[in-house]
Amino acid sequence: MSEIIADKKVVKLQYVLTDAEGTEIDKSHPDHPLLYLHGAQNIVPGLERQLAGKTVGDVVKAVVPAAEGYGEKRGFKDIRLNRSQFPADAHLAAGMRFMSQGQDGRMFPLFVKKVQGPTVIVTPEHPLAGVELHFDCTILEVRDATEEELEHGHAHGPHGHGHGHGEEEEGDEDDHGHAH
Repeated sequence: MSEIIADKKVVKLQYVLTDAEGTEIDKSHPDHPLLYLHGAQNIVPGLERQLAGKTVGDVVKAVVPAAEGYGEKRGFKDIRLNRSQFPADAHLAAGMRFMSQGQDGRMFPLFVKKVQGPTVIVTPEHPLAGVELHFDCTILEVRDATEEELEHGHAHGPHGHGHGHGEEEEGDEDDHGHAH
């Protein structure tokens, strides 16, 4: 009997993400499916909720309202930064995510909207805020998470700990269903 998707399970799936008009936003690569730890907030809450209870082979077509995806647009003002505030070798492009530290010491994400010469325009609003997300997912594998995965709060790839080695993780900003 196949495992059922529930908290503390590692799920491997292929997905295509589109907007309400059917425009493709993102998709997993056939050789690199999305791997995530269910219940650990590695993917948007609306998708995670709709995957619960599914099993290997299931095809899930999930419509996720903006509020259960990357949130509603909150109308943040753009922030203009000087290019010199970034590492010299940083390749900055629209949609790129980076972490910044607030005056209170807390870390928060910023997203590059545009690079104009020496000016980098950023926003704290995710590029997909306000967007209804349409996921077409095929469940490939469901297994128990290892103790290490549970401790770290995310799934590890087939070659062990996957930080920075092609596995999507929360915080990687291709993380549209994932935590990219």
